[in-house]
Amino acid sequence: MKIKIEELKKICLEILQKKGLNRKDAESIFEEYLDSELRGIVCHGFQSFANFGAKLVEDVKPAKIIKEGRNFLYINGNKNLGQIVCHKYVPQLIKKAKKSGIAMMGIRNMYSYLRPGTYARIAAENDLVGFVFNYGGGQRVAPYGSIDPFFGTNPIAIGMPGEKFPVIVDFATSKTALMKVRMAAKLNQRAAEGIAIDKNGNPTTDPEKIMEGALLPFGEYKGSGLALVVELLTKTMFKVEPKHKIKETRGFLFIFFDPKTFIGVKEFKKAVSKTTDQIKRLRRAKEFEEIQIPGEREQKLYEKNLKRGYLELNEKILSDIKKLL
Repeated sequence: MKIKIEELKKICLEILQKKGLNRKDAESIFEEYLDSELRGIVCHGFQSFANFGAKLVEDVKPAKIIKEGRNFLYINGNKNLGQIVCHKYVPQLIKKAKKSGIAMMGIRNMYSYLRPGTYARIAAENDLVGFVFNYGGGQRVAPYGSIDPFFGTNPIAIGMPGEKFPVIVDFATSKTALMKVRMAAKLNQRAAEGIAIDKNGNPTTDPEKIMEGALLPFGEYKGSGLALVVELLTKTMFKVEPKHKIKETRGFLFIFFDPKTFIGVKEFKKAVSKTTDQIKRLRRAKEFEEIQIPGEREQKLYEKNLKRGYLELNEKILSDIKKLL
């Protein structure tokens, strides 16, 4: 069903402020949910607001800096929400990267934001190259060769500035994002085939059996290898203890660098556009109407959906949000 963006914003801000958030922090959470929805990434949109965005805001404390240097930040999230912590410290990381050429930020003890791609894109919009990694929470993914869940979904995002739009790569190291499975369960749908196994190692499309079993890594040993790397850089390094709970803090690593360290920013953006234009002019496979660059589709949808001023939300999703008023 259709709902005007301003109407939905009013509802969500009221819910979040009732939970004790100030308006600025409430807006930062709403805007990230809205951004996912506008970009067509609906599994990371308002379908999860009632269970995550509105339930994790109780008794939050301000994040604080554990260590800081010329080109790094180490943050204790203090069990705060990722949107709130990142809106405060990502701008500081950008300043450090601009000044030093490269900067890193580690965050521990923080609840997750929605997508690492949001912050990779913020880096790109500030003419930086951004790498964002985070522990995907819980033991949800079976390493290649196993039927036991061990890894989180462990997403990776990379953002690069371009002349027309930033190139954004954002994906879980599992065959699908856990949010897609949660959304299928919420809407009483089946998950895609070939992405998961039940607790006995048998293929399944039943969301409930997937939650009891495991997701599979994409690309078999390749995705499994990347999942391990992200696991070590985020969960292991920041001493995160995995739990099958919503209220679970996670580990995060951001690396931003300025391309002007090697090449002028304008020259780099021009080179990015030249490469993407060459790709788009290649011969298309029969089933494709257009070759799209990572981040291109989302940018087009964002502009289109923002202009029309309303969202199409499933009735159950909207009903679940309104119940929190």
